[in-house]
Amino acid sequence: MRNKIAWKLTLYFAAVLLIFALVVGGTFMHFFGKHTLDLKKKEMQVRATKIAEVLQDNMSRLQNRYGSSRFIRYIDNITMENVWVVDENKNVKMHREDAGALPEQHGMMHGHKRMLMRQQEDIAEPASDFDYNALSPEIKRAVEQGFTGQNFVMEEINPVLGELVVTVGVPVSDAGGKVRAVVLLHSPVQGMREAAWEGIRILILSCVVAMVLVFVLSMLFSWKFTKPLNKMRLVAEKMSEHDYMERCNIDQKDEIGQLAQTLDGLGERLLEADQASKKLEQLRRDFIANISHELRTPVTVIRGSLEALCDRIVTEPQEVEDYHRQMLAETLFLQRLINDLLDLSRLQNTDFPIEKEPVNLCDVVQDVVRSSQRLGQQKNITIQLSLDTPVYIIEGDYGRLRQMLLIFLDNSIKFSPEQSKIEVALLGSRLTVTDHGCGVKQEELPHVFDRFYKTRGETNKSGSGLGLAISKQISERHGIGLTMTSIPGEATSVVLQLPPALKKGSTD
Repeated sequence: MRNKIAWKLTLYFAAVLLIFALVVGGTFMHFFGKHTLDLKKKEMQVRATKIAEVLQDNMSRLQNRYGSSRFIRYIDNITMENVWVVDENKNVKMHREDAGALPEQHGMMHGHKRMLMRQQEDIAEPASDFDYNALSPEIKRAVEQGFTGQNFVMEEINPVLGELVVTVGVPVSDAGGKVRAVVLLHSPVQGMREAAWEGIRILILSCVVAMVLVFVLSMLFSWKFTKPLNKMRLVAEKMSEHDYMERCNIDQKDEIGQLAQTLDGLGERLLEADQASKKLEQLRRDFIANISHELRTPVTVIRGSLEALCDRIVTEPQEVEDYHRQMLAETLFLQRLINDLLDLSRLQNTDFPIEKEPVNLCDVVQDVVRSSQRLGQQKNITIQLSLDTPVYIIEGDYGRLRQMLLIFLDNSIKFSPEQSKIEVALLGSRLTVTDHGCGVKQEELPHVFDRFYKTRGETNKSGSGLGLAISKQISERHGIGLTMTSIPGEATSVVLQLPPALKKGSTD
């Protein structure tokens, strides 16, 4: 069973409805039966009172044997109940069929059938007197109570009718107020119970139909409710399999919708983290390959030179000196490569501190330009400096800032032709270093600040590919924006967007 939650919700709804139906049915059964019986008793009291009033107005008929028979027969047919009259001599007057009927026969004498049967009988049949002493002690006590002028209502097993009945008694008084008889009105309880049970059966049937409908509707609603949950489960399973492209795409303004949005957001972050992890892994592999290549070349040259010298393949003093100089140059390259790696490692480590203090960047720029002019003299390169202000104070490390600017100017001198010029300009918070060398291709610009990325050529054969990566780390640690623009064959500019200059008061 795939959708367990839907089935559980359906069963929960059905169980709640079943409990509700049982509670309502039990309550209805109790109060409806009692209420029906109470209504019947009140109705019988009203009828008995009316009958007593009629008998009071026809007292002479009541005392006549044949007149009382017709009169009781008439009242019996009108009220559709069993009417007895107990006179002051304790004679119980009733219709003859009431006196001789068996219980099961009496149960059939109801409704129109009973009226038609009575209309077909001899209306002149005399009333039947029933032995008062044969009545139950309870009814006799109630009759005695009626002769005192009190009404009464009781439930009893009538020995004549042979079943449980509701009996209502009302006294009949003459014109002088003396109680001359008691009217007893009987109604079977079974009929009232059958009416109550009929209502209960209708209620049960309604509950069954309602349960079926609710079960079907709850099933539909449960499936609709759990559909987004199943989709989120599938997305989570995809994520567990490292497929971070799957999305829930659930638009609901509730907790499920919020959960789906959170899961989609998690997928986005996991996708970004996965891509960053893959990129980092590729960088690691490239770093190992590049560093291996950069180390292998000078080591191979040094080893070859040493083998030639040890095997005395080279014996001429001038050649031996050239080999020594070559090995010295390679060891200097190795030293520079190792120093650059250490600098880059330190700068990439956020725990490595940079000693910052208020520094006049204009002094740093002038210092770097003076040092670079000596390097440019070998190629007759002129470095032009333009500062729009003599003071630009920032928080920084003087040595690291000088190292960064030296890297830019060293690259500019390296790639500039002889007898060219390099412009260093500070305008507002923008510092640029521009040369007019061979330039950088547009497709290479996004990678110039990556580790070990360098152009291949005679002008850059001594480069380690770490200079611009180091300068990038220095600029980030100082909050300086760093970009490069280039038009191949015309000009290349390194642009530094400086942080706002500190006010004089904050440097004291």
